[in-house]
Amino acid sequence: MPQSVDPANTRPHTIPRVDLTKLPNYLLQPALTLDPQEKADVTSNPPCHCQLDVGISAIIADDPTVDVDVRVFVDYDVNVPRSQPPVSTLRLPGSFTVSDTTRFLSAPIPFDSSRLGGPGLHVVELVIGETGGFAADTVFPPHRAMLSTFESSTFKFVVQVLAPDPTRQSCGDRQLPPQVKSCP
Repeated sequence: MPQSVDPANTRPHTIPRVDLTKLPNYLLQPALTLDPQEKADVTSNPPCHCQLDVGISAIIADDPTVDVDVRVFVDYDVNVPRSQPPVSTLRLPGSFTVSDTTRFLSAPIPFDSSRLGGPGLHVVELVIGETGGFAADTVFPPHRAMLSTFESSTFKFVVQVLAPDPTRQSCGDRQLPPQVKSCP
């Protein structure tokens, strides 16, 4: 019986991506605002702070069997080495028993003032790709390069971190989604 000489991998890798139809309304505005901590938050016991819980819940990966990584970057700059490592990597495992092509993040992605880099405007990027498709971290651009047969997608949003305001007692005085008050 003759054997096939076709390569085993005849299907191109698809690009995992954010399902834009399932985005919360707050991600449709030009920038998210974070009021991180005010006078009463610092003196409370335990101390409180406000953070953003960004709910990007649905990622589409056309192949349900592959693992997908979501690498989260803040103010990524190829000329600034300390900005290059991801602030977190979320792994969405593939499955051979489920045929659904949509993966769901189990929890919102939290961002506080220190994680974002303090007051000012910050660009948050989610680089989404197959786990096995990411190149070594030393390949340009660092921490986000893909192997030659793979591609990634990027989802970006802007966050404005406010400076402390002495006229407000608590960051909870202005609760706009996705901001939440956290008192550990």
